[in-house]
This record gives sequence, C-alpha cells and structure tokens, in this order.
Amino acid sequence: MSYRQYCLLALAAAAPALAQPSVDQILTAYAQALGGQAAYEKVTTRAMKGTVEIPDDNVTGTALVVAKAPGSFRLTMDIPGYGVVETVLDGDNGWKKDPDSGTHAMSKADLAVAQRDHHFYREVRLKELYPKMQAAGPDKVGGRAVNVVEATPAAGPAEKLYFDAESGLLVKRDFERVTLEDGIVQYEILFKDYRDVDGLKLPFTIEQRSPDNTMIFKFTGIKNNAPLADAAFAKPEK
Repeated sequence: MSYRQYCLLALAAAAPALAQPSVDQILTAYAQALGGQAAYEKVTTRAMKGTVEIPDDNVTGTALVVAKAPGSFRLTMDIPGYGVVETVLDGDNGWKKDPDSGTHAMSKADLAVAQRDHHFYREVRLKELYPKMQAAGPDKVGGRAVNVVEATPAAGPAEKLYFDAESGLLVKRDFERVTLEDGIVQYEILFKDYRDVDGLKLPFTIEQRSPDNTMIFKFTGIKNNAPLADAAFAKPEK
C-alpha cells in the first residue's frame, strides 16, 4: 500500500468521527427545534391534562400537570383501584403523596433531583443543570439515528440524552435513581408525538420505563401561560 493510499484510508476512517456534532451544536439544534430559547422563556406557566396508562396493571387513570417558572410543579394522578398520587415541588419544598404512605416531604436528595427534573426551563438550560456534558457518539432509537450526550449533574450519576439527528428533538433519556427498597433502579423516558403549542414543540406522549413498571402519559391538552394561583403548589392534603 502506498503512503497516499494509507492517508486516504485514514481520512476515510476518521470522517464519521469528525462529522459528529459537538455538545453545543446538539443543544443549539434542540433549542431551535423547540421553537427557540427566547420564545421558550417567554412562557411562565403551563397546564397539561390527559391520561396515564399502566400497562402491567391494565389500568388507565387521569393525569394533570401544572407548572410555573422557575421551579414549581405539580403532578396529580388518579389511578382506578389505587387512588390519588401526587408529586409537588414549590421552590425549596417538595412533597409526595400516595395511598400507601400518605403525604411526606421529599428527602434532601429527592428534592435536589426534583428541582433539576422539573425546572421550568430545563429543556433550554441543560448546560446549567448538568455542569459536565460530553458528546457520546451516534446511536439509534426506534430505528432513527440519534446523537447521544452524556450529562453529569453537580451531584449524582451521569445520564444519557438522545437527540434525533434529523429533527434535533430529545427522544429519550436514560438515568438511574437510588431507593431504599430496590437500591439502584434504571429508568428510561421516551418523548414522543411532538406537536406545536403556541409556536413551541412539546411532547404529547411521555413513556417512563423501569424494571418494575411502565407509565405512559398521553396529554390531550397543553396550555402555555395558563393562569395559576400559588395555591396550586400547596402541600398535598393527608
């Protein structure tokens, strides 16, 4: 093999790696696909209503999400045969409620995770929430090409974020959580059925999978800048 042939082969082998976008390019494309960071940050509240399916139990309940910038969030699920389950975050306070354990405050670790997961502008401020981010190469999700970013928060293990190579939108998120009952639990969340809402692209189907169960949220209505009272984020009743 001649030196010229060797160089051409080396360049050909390196080409795919060189073509991979950087973290900044991936995140910029994501923000643009959502509708632009400036437009995204003009929204200060959001209300979402729909259903939650739990295929393992063959049940479908109602789901209501209300959120307010910068860090107030409430998810209320009414699950047939079980009851009302709530996750509430109001700045530096967070609670959970379910029929088994009633209402209880989040632990310090759970609160930190909730504040990161439910930051109102999370989608366009990922670099603030994950101080260390690096491109992890190409992959496929559902047969579609994606660009993977490994994102490490200030505390806790790294996560993987999968962005559609064509649309730029986030389609999957992999992470782990530690629980007293089960130890380390692996989760994956799939974001599907993005639709236009006031010029922004938002997922109307969110599927959360873990070894124990799968929950599929299907939203029928999403309203930006919905009027919300502060009482919407009050501590759940016992």
